[in-house]
Amino acid sequence: MRSRIGIAAIATATCFATFATTLDIAQAAPATAGASTSSRVREDDPLSSVALEALADLATDGRGDSSAFASYEVKRNQIATEVANRLQIDPALMMSAWQHADIAHQTALMAAFTQLGVPYRRNTSKAGEGFDCSGLTTYAWGVAGVTLTRQSGVQIRNAAPRTQETAMAGDLLYYPGHVMLWLGVDTAIVHSPYTGRNVEVDMITKRRNAKFGNPIG
Repeated sequence: MRSRIGIAAIATATCFATFATTLDIAQAAPATAGASTSSRVREDDPLSSVALEALADLATDGRGDSSAFASYEVKRNQIATEVANRLQIDPALMMSAWQHADIAHQTALMAAFTQLGVPYRRNTSKAGEGFDCSGLTTYAWGVAGVTLTRQSGVQIRNAAPRTQETAMAGDLLYYPGHVMLWLGVDTAIVHSPYTGRNVEVDMITKRRNAKFGNPIG
C-alpha cells in the first residue's frame, strides 16, 4: 500500500505536489565508474542503477501509469533487502520502514542511493562527482523537490524535530558536524562520510547528541 502524506500539506512547504511530473532523471543519473574527481574515482555500486530505475518508475507513476508504482515497489524492496543484508539487519524491518515512509522521503532515499560509490568531496554537491555530508542530503532532498541549506547544523535546525520513535526513513539524522539520511531501522544510514571514503550505507556509533529531523515538517 502506498504511504503518502497529504499532498496539500506538502505543497504548502515544497514543490513536491508537482514533483512526479518534473523530476529530472538525468540529474539523478549515476556517473560511470572512473569519473574523475580531485582525489578519488567513483566505485561502481549495482544498487545505484536500480535506484535510478526506481526513480524513473516514480516519475512514470506520477504521470498516471499506475502499473509503474508496482514496478517501483519491486525495486525499492530489492534495494532494501540488499542494504539490510550489507548492514546485517532483518530485511523485513527495512522494507517495512521504507514502505511506511511517504513518497517524498522514499524519493530522497532513492536519490541518495543513485550516488552510492561517489567520492566524498568537501564543499561539493554534484551528482556522480562528489559530495560532502550536507551536499548529499541537499542533493537527495532536492530530487524530492525540497530545498535544503548547504550546512549540516542549519539543516537540522530547520527540520521539524523528531525522535527515533517518530522519525521515518529518509529523515535527517545529525550529530555535531555531520548529517545523514536515516534508513528507518536502528542507526542505519546512507551518507557521505569523510575524505577518502565514498557515499555508502553504514551503522553509526555516535548516539550521543544525535538528532532526527523531518525536512518537510
